[in-house]
Amino acid sequence: PHPRKSVRAMADNKAPPKDVIRILVSTDNHLGYLEKDPIRGEDSFRTFEEIFRIAKAAKVDLVLLGGDLFHENKPSRSTFFKAGEILRKHCLGDDPVHFEIVSDQSINFPDTACVNYENPN
Repeated sequence: PHPRKSVRAMADNKAPPKDVIRILVSTDNHLGYLEKDPIRGEDSFRTFEEIFRIAKAAKVDLVLLGGDLFHENKPSRSTFFKAGEILRKHCLGDDPVHFEIVSDQSINFPDTACVNYENPN
């Protein structure tokens, strides 16, 4: 089936039970791949943006980015900026977080003493 139809079907379903977390896993995004290519230079960023549109349509609770987020181990300023813009657009906001970290956060997050979604900064 066409992936967009599957996403629509998921989004049309009734809400999952309260004890279910929907997770979208995306790996090996390689942001910045061929960034100087006039034809394909934006492909990785368009795909990254689409991942978050799919996540929203599917009403996922968490997007897990595994593997290589960037193509280069030292991404260009442009790549780093574009990645930040996409993440800011889709991940920051006042939407409620519907799960709780129950471990001692001062041990697991020694620099901030709390999980990032509870950090006011």
